Amino acid sequence: MNTNKRLTNWDLLRALSMFLVVVVHIAPQLGSFRGINAGVIVGTGAIICDPIFFCLSGYFALKPLKKSYKDYLFGKALSLLLPIFVYAGLLYTYKVVTGSLQDTNYIRYTSSLVQGGWWFIPALIPCILVAPVLSKMFDALNDRTCKTVLFVTLGIYAWGGLSSAAYSLLFNSQHVTLAAAVSMLQSMVPRSLLGGTYFTFFCMGYFIKRVTPLLDTRDAHFIMASGAFFFFIDIANAYFGLDRSDPSFNWMIVTVAIFIAFDGIKLQSKSLSKLIEWAAKRSYSIYLLQYETIEFAIGVIYIGALHSGYATLAWPLRLITWISATALAYGTALTIASIVDAFVIEPIQTKLKQHRLKTAG
Repeated sequence: MNTNKRLTNWDLLRALSMFLVVVVHIAPQLGSFRGINAGVIVGTGAIICDPIFFCLSGYFALKPLKKSYKDYLFGKALSLLLPIFVYAGLLYTYKVVTGSLQDTNYIRYTSSLVQGGWWFIPALIPCILVAPVLSKMFDALNDRTCKTVLFVTLGIYAWGGLSSAAYSLLFNSQHVTLAAAVSMLQSMVPRSLLGGTYFTFFCMGYFIKRVTPLLDTRDAHFIMASGAFFFFIDIANAYFGLDRSDPSFNWMIVTVAIFIAFDGIKLQSKSLSKLIEWAAKRSYSIYLLQYETIEFAIGVIYIGALHSGYATLAWPLRLITWISATALAYGTALTIASIVDAFVIEPIQTKLKQHRLKTAG
């Protein structure tokens, strides 16, 4: 499969997942409706964006190198690290000017971002470093073995999700002996692979790309139906306070199901495809901005417009308010990202690439 050409279905998944990142972080503002904690439900459902992004990274990064490893790292540094310092500088300047930053040390401020809300980047970097080696290893496997790896992985994580829910239900209902039996089985039968980290999702991106064309209709439908089931299970676990891992075991089946579903999407409209591509290309920058734009949206709508009177609104108006704040947060981040990427980051990237070509020549 040619991954150099823009694939609109994956651009759509990337753009939607980035919107879900905003939804996750603004979901607590949604609160409860008629005794139901909608914020927890929406936030838990939307957080599937995390494993999706790791799978997307593996889907495109796990491929043979077309240049030297040094050039590969240089390109990744430009795309991953450069925006960090640009946007950290932009946010730092904004906070200093508005007087909302107590510690005005730029390095400490950037460090707090990377070790806090921007956690995805340090979690992804080790995956990117070993991607070329992993690609060679995985490419050596035949199609049958890759299919086996995918289904075994899904089976292991399905056991992890179901057994964790069963243990919590049994333990909470005072069936201590049965809970101990489940716990014993959990110690003997693995519930995840590679320590249950996001690295597994990164690797799964390769196997999704490799195996999806090999699946027959029955297999694809079974995985998608299973994904819907485990998506519901995960939300129920979170809502009722049952045992959940981080990353959740349920996310593996849900993520693979989503990828299989999106693999079949074909958009015919060129204008819509260009719009989706434009939003998808800004995803990383939106991620770096969204905490601040969410704070801005909350200040404008919840505090400014409603004067903190959100709790007194009828639930349809509260829902409309939350949707408006979410759209404002995402739209503001997209607008700023479009400007900064086009006029700051991309010119710097071009200059650095040209300089490297000259020095290499």
